[in-house]
Amino acid sequence: MLFALSPLARATPLALALLLAACGGEDGGSTPTGAGGGPVVDPLPVQISIAPTEVSLATGESRTFACTVTNSPQTGCLWSVDSGGGSITDGGVYTAPATAGTYRVTVRAVANQSATASAVVRVAGGTVPPPAPGGSTPWVTGYYAGWFWDQMYPPQEVDMSAMTHFVFGRVAPGGGSLQGRPGQVVEGAGTAHQSGLSPDGSRSVEDYLVKRAHDAGIKALLMLGGDGADGDGFLRSTADDVRPGFVRAIVDYLVLHNYDGVDIDWENRLEGWPEQNISAAEARRRLKALITEVRAEANARPRYRGSNAPVLVTFPGYAVSINFLEPGGKVEAWQAEVANMVDQYNLMSYGIGTAFNGAGWSSWFTGPIFGATGATPIDLDSSIKAYVATGVPRSKIGIGIGFYGIYYGPSITGPRQSTERNNIFEVDDVALRYAELDRMGYLSNGTYRFDDTAKSSYRVYGAGGYIPTADPRRNPAGFLSYEDDASIAAKGEWVRSTGVGGTILWTVNYGYLPASKTNPLLASVKRHFLAR
Repeated sequence: MLFALSPLARATPLALALLLAACGGEDGGSTPTGAGGGPVVDPLPVQISIAPTEVSLATGESRTFACTVTNSPQTGCLWSVDSGGGSITDGGVYTAPATAGTYRVTVRAVANQSATASAVVRVAGGTVPPPAPGGSTPWVTGYYAGWFWDQMYPPQEVDMSAMTHFVFGRVAPGGGSLQGRPGQVVEGAGTAHQSGLSPDGSRSVEDYLVKRAHDAGIKALLMLGGDGADGDGFLRSTADDVRPGFVRAIVDYLVLHNYDGVDIDWENRLEGWPEQNISAAEARRRLKALITEVRAEANARPRYRGSNAPVLVTFPGYAVSINFLEPGGKVEAWQAEVANMVDQYNLMSYGIGTAFNGAGWSSWFTGPIFGATGATPIDLDSSIKAYVATGVPRSKIGIGIGFYGIYYGPSITGPRQSTERNNIFEVDDVALRYAELDRMGYLSNGTYRFDDTAKSSYRVYGAGGYIPTADPRRNPAGFLSYEDDASIAAKGEWVRSTGVGGTILWTVNYGYLPASKTNPLLASVKRHFLAR
């Protein structure tokens, strides 16, 4: 699930130019001069605006406000709310109070705190999203990175009611990124597997979270695998003479920890492994055999009979480029076969799953719904249509929502611009997680915009880009794409109105704001997908 690139070379920041217009005299009068003999220029006053200026919310609901500062190179904003009127983060994420009423959000310009703007917030019952076709509720499958349990999103704070399926990460196949012997299930969440460290002090964090999911009435899944060398581990562990033992080890682990199913996160080596004389066809045969045999082995165990039947198997697949579809606008046959074998086939449609730099690409978004072109060739709508054209029901397919951002360097000032000369493209999901975007000032600087075609939120920064003062070693950001309430609302409406199965969230840890103990992105998903 993790997309990452090595850091690229730092671009030289562009100088910020200030153009001052000289004022001439009127009616033959003289022009005032300064000490150096030049004309005196009255600077334009600092101005600030807020968007939206009026909003209606339910109690406890969140909404992201944006500020725009003009006539100053300092574009920072200071947010405040009426006493008792809710809370707001440094990035403008407002959370309504528990009491209905009319409140005011105020923003001040850092450059001149006498420059202010306000928005009216009416807090009442709110509205619920329209029902999905057939009355079904989309799934919300949220990944929890167990290796971050003591750093991001404490286990006792996780809002299980915001999900239908909780995925604990992770374990991996032996012979891959976590070493071990091929056919083993290797623990990969660090101390989250260690007994006695859970908030109740009586079990592991892993088992504590599985129990919390079940207590909330939702399903708990185990993340098996991930990016990188886990593809090597999968191929080694699914050789015909090793796979039976690997299947038993997987199901033994599921039963031991009371999981309802497994997310088979086999991302790499599905194009084959030439160095090991493994073809793409053979790699895909092994994947399909693994899915079939895990399902059969699990369903033969008492844990997955009766009211617990059957075991759940999910798979994170890929969004697809319109430039490389099969005839008839279809995906490759094996992708459709895998999608039809599992209970959820979820697209990793975030980060470099939808955007890229160079290679003929123009600057693009993480998780756009629409807008695919030859130079921006991936969006959710065209990817879903390609799977459907290959025989996969829309109800089996989920989209991805990344709780992190990506950005291009300062030579890129918005979407749909050539990236051939851009040498900064940052996609590190940990460094750019939503909580860090908020803490580092990315969300309180620059200009907020919403692309009506892609249904995507983004920010653009001035000449030289934005570098957070808290980490001046970072490359400057010119165009930042990320998720907020507006983009999640658009996805929720689209999923529910078109019959798409649901969404995956990578990862719920990334959205947690420790200062306020809130998770604004998860709250948005809960509201717009589940109407809770």
